[in-house]
Amino acid sequence: MYSDYLLFEKRVSMKTKDAYSAEASILLSYLEREKLDISSVDFNTLVSFMDERKKEGMLDERTLSKILSALRSFFSFTVKEGYRKDNPALLLTRPKNREYLPKTLSREEVEEILLSFRGEEDDLMIRDYALFELIYSSGMRISEAISLSLSSYSREKSFVKVVGKRNKERIVFIGHIANNVLSYYIDNVRPKLAMRSKRHSEALFLGRTGNALTRQAVHKRFHEHVTSLGLEATVHSLRHSFATHMIENGADISSLKEMLGHSDIKTTQIYTHLDTRQLLNAFDRFSMIPGLDADEEDEE
Repeated sequence: MYSDYLLFEKRVSMKTKDAYSAEASILLSYLEREKLDISSVDFNTLVSFMDERKKEGMLDERTLSKILSALRSFFSFTVKEGYRKDNPALLLTRPKNREYLPKTLSREEVEEILLSFRGEEDDLMIRDYALFELIYSSGMRISEAISLSLSSYSREKSFVKVVGKRNKERIVFIGHIANNVLSYYIDNVRPKLAMRSKRHSEALFLGRTGNALTRQAVHKRFHEHVTSLGLEATVHSLRHSFATHMIENGADISSLKEMLGHSDIKTTQIYTHLDTRQLLNAFDRFSMIPGLDADEEDEE
């Protein structure tokens, strides 16, 4: 019931549904061990539960914050269903998150990764090139990319209709390189992959069996490829890199928010922090060049 509530009423992603459901199961197991009923849970009970969760492993502020969000969601459900009259998780204080700066790649590293796919005759490599070029060109999430259908893509207008979190639809424009390689994949590779399956699929990106490409397969392919290049990155690094490079090139934060499909501009602002950090790193590097006197005043 709780899983259905999350999916159909709260309209959360499958990833969030799985995480929240798992956390609810952990809580219910804890209550069973402590011989407590859901209706008797109070602030102190939840404090004890959170303390036990912390003892199970080194949980950072972000993880603890996600646990708290899951608890608040679960107890909102219990109130809605009449199991309780209040939500005790609202009394818990959300831990202050340390500034989280996502992993990004330099332009040179992105170019090295993407160029390594070019010139390959292997169908799956061509498909991967189209997929990863598309993600970097648009900044879309991996879940959004593998959920695209053929009809989502407009070759003539160089855009893709993306369905993001909470089923919000947005138009994402892509660069000419991504548009060209995506067109080539659709014309020359996708038909051959589609023939490998007896079932017709409208998915834009197909796996080796002709069925829709899975998130796990994409992560595995990307990891194997960047590792062979001696780099450390995830598929999501392409999205972070897109956002960071857009800010570096002068994109305004509001436009970037729409491109990324963020619901809150505070989420997007992390990329302005990244840009500031990179400027500081550059200053630290170049201010140590021999011949530069840090105490010398600028006469201009």
